Amino acid sequence: MRVGVALTNGSTREHVDTFCRALGAATGLEVTGIALWHYHRLIESMEMGDVDVAWLPPILAAQAACDGRAIPLAVPVRGGVSSYSTALFVAESSRVRSHTELAGARAAWVDRQSVSGYLLIRAHLRSLGIDPESTFASDRFLGSHEAVVRAVIEGSADVGATFIHLDERPGRRAPRILRAGWGEAGVRVIAHAGPIPSDVVAASARLGVGEARLVQEALLQGRHAGLRAGSLGLMGADIFVEPVAAHLRGLALLLPRLDEHAQPRAGIWPKR
Repeated sequence: MRVGVALTNGSTREHVDTFCRALGAATGLEVTGIALWHYHRLIESMEMGDVDVAWLPPILAAQAACDGRAIPLAVPVRGGVSSYSTALFVAESSRVRSHTELAGARAAWVDRQSVSGYLLIRAHLRSLGIDPESTFASDRFLGSHEAVVRAVIEGSADVGATFIHLDERPGRRAPRILRAGWGEAGVRVIAHAGPIPSDVVAASARLGVGEARLVQEALLQGRHAGLRAGSLGLMGADIFVEPVAAHLRGLALLLPRLDEHAQPRAGIWPKR
């Protein structure tokens, strides 16, 4: 079995090999790591049958799952959460109180490939009947979530987008914000969308059901110490949880409304 990883997020070939050795020991399968430099090469390799299991970013995982190219096996959990959301926010003192009042606002974004800092909230606005291209007076790309928050708080931007972690347990009247890109700053949320899995371990549709199940069980059960250590080193994953519909549903519904440039191209794929 061949495991594909794109080395674009600080992971190294050594991390890949360590993880694959541990996965092989935990499943009894012969596991080989395939390290690629670009996400678009990773999905091409899955389509060609050269990669059986891959570590995929959220948009790519949702697209591949929706068109039947991949089957989600496990979602990494980091810091107690397996997903995040995106929020459009203004300073607490702002007169803007609704997404219907955004006309002429100066917007601050992380960058054009940021899921929570640009792509997903714009797709969500389109689903509400708002065209980001004509609504905002200006768009600034500041390179980090911290810079976006600072611009909104200091007044050089009227509205910005960043990530939030929500407590969406059943029984709550409304989701409670656990953590957000703005920290303790005083802000007002205008709109939010999600949840978004941070990333997904997925099997190619070509992989046999038995092998896919062995990999899934090894990751979810977390009994193999070497695999736990390898997963932490490669993916920063404390544990894994089984993918449920909620992990990808919100993202899948917004895929048709993503900006046109949110497509795989050399060396670039949407990030958080």
